[in-house]
Amino acid sequence: MKNILLTLCLVFALGSVSAQEKSYSKLLGDLTSMPELKNAGLGIYAENLTTGEVIFNHNSELSLVPASVFKILPTSIALELFGTDYKFKTEIAYSGNIEIDGTLKGDLYIIGYGDPALGSSNFTSTYNANGDMIVNWVNKIKEAGITKIDGNIIADASYFNKINIPDTWIWEDLANYYGNQGSSLCYMDNLYFVHFKTGNTDGSPTTITKIEPDDLNLEFKNEVLSSSTTWDESFIFFGDTKNQREIRGTLPWKKADFSIKGSMPEPELYLANVFRKQLSVSGIEINGNTSSIFKFDKEIERKIIYTEYSPTLLEIATVTNLKSFNLYAEMLSFHISKKQNKTYADAVKNHLSSKSIEIDGLNIEDACGLSHFNSLTAKQMTQWLKYMRQNSAVGDSFYSTLPVAGTSGTLSRYCIGTKAQNRLHAKSGSMTRVRAYGGYILNAKGEEIVFCFIANNYSCNNWGMRRIFEDFFNKIAETE
Repeated sequence: MKNILLTLCLVFALGSVSAQEKSYSKLLGDLTSMPELKNAGLGIYAENLTTGEVIFNHNSELSLVPASVFKILPTSIALELFGTDYKFKTEIAYSGNIEIDGTLKGDLYIIGYGDPALGSSNFTSTYNANGDMIVNWVNKIKEAGITKIDGNIIADASYFNKINIPDTWIWEDLANYYGNQGSSLCYMDNLYFVHFKTGNTDGSPTTITKIEPDDLNLEFKNEVLSSSTTWDESFIFFGDTKNQREIRGTLPWKKADFSIKGSMPEPELYLANVFRKQLSVSGIEINGNTSSIFKFDKEIERKIIYTEYSPTLLEIATVTNLKSFNLYAEMLSFHISKKQNKTYADAVKNHLSSKSIEIDGLNIEDACGLSHFNSLTAKQMTQWLKYMRQNSAVGDSFYSTLPVAGTSGTLSRYCIGTKAQNRLHAKSGSMTRVRAYGGYILNAKGEEIVFCFIANNYSCNNWGMRRIFEDFFNKIAETE
């Protein structure tokens, strides 16, 4: 009798697995046969972490452009290398001496050590814990006994030296908020805001009503038109001179205040100017100039007055993945590179190889995924996500940084009211003719599936490709 029961259980289990395999096979077949994907590059790979089965495997070793799914690498690797509670620092220091009358005979420095988020509105509770951050710095200067500065205000961004714009970023992206290359001394996410009043008819002109902050010394040529579409289709371009910008495209009509974001030029120098203004307002006279440097003479002795600390790395990684924030991803890559004493590309490949992840087909041009020259395979990313979930000491923390379908981040409007809502935790990525996802999803039995899906050069628009993948997620979540 016992043998009969065991046999029946085995038959039932095998039948269940077989039915599930057929169901997954049909899902994949339905996806790959869609006319929108006829000429596309499509890489699909997924494993059931509960059973250990490979449930999807289609062109899984084809190297494809991943867009922002690439952010999984800098956020997860930084957490592994530095730990979840690591904090970045920025120092206020001076050279020379403070005389009896309070005159600083020397220079005042803001020394950046690559805090990605210094002064960010994403973390006001951190940076403004003691009141306005810049005002607090000035108060620390006063507490040090300085009443006058007979020297310069210097923004020291030498920690990473001068950071150049990656060669493979396209011209259309560079002046927009997502195209900032970063600095050892970032400030306010290196952003500025342009506010528009749009017209009441399709094709009517728009008016720039204000710029925030208003002291960037930028000139704008506005060619933006109003449109009956409901989304932002405007782009900022560099103009003929260093301080000129041209804005082209369309914005939704009938808006009294619609703002777009641009990439702040020279955030180091802007921060130094803001600091100088606050020092002057507070009654501290300054005789010297304001400047930024990218190399520092280490023979100059500096005394630290105050150290500003960032939020934890976990908090920064969470914003990076939830908001798909390019600047933070790039900044984390510079820290990874410096710690490993290698280029970022070599550091990532070495780290993945050390965890037995195959790196063939992995091409790294940046950390945020903005370059169309980045590529990886669906299997590669899935294997890395599997390692993070099952073997990494910071795996649970990394998992918590991922957007959740129907709830948070870039997936907050996905799969609402479906079985996949709250069961899909993933990083998404999209740009022209690229749509990708990497993460984890629960099927109807509660089994966890790790996956990476990448589509390049499909024939529909990005919204259509999103709906195709959204439907695919819903069906996976419904599969028993």
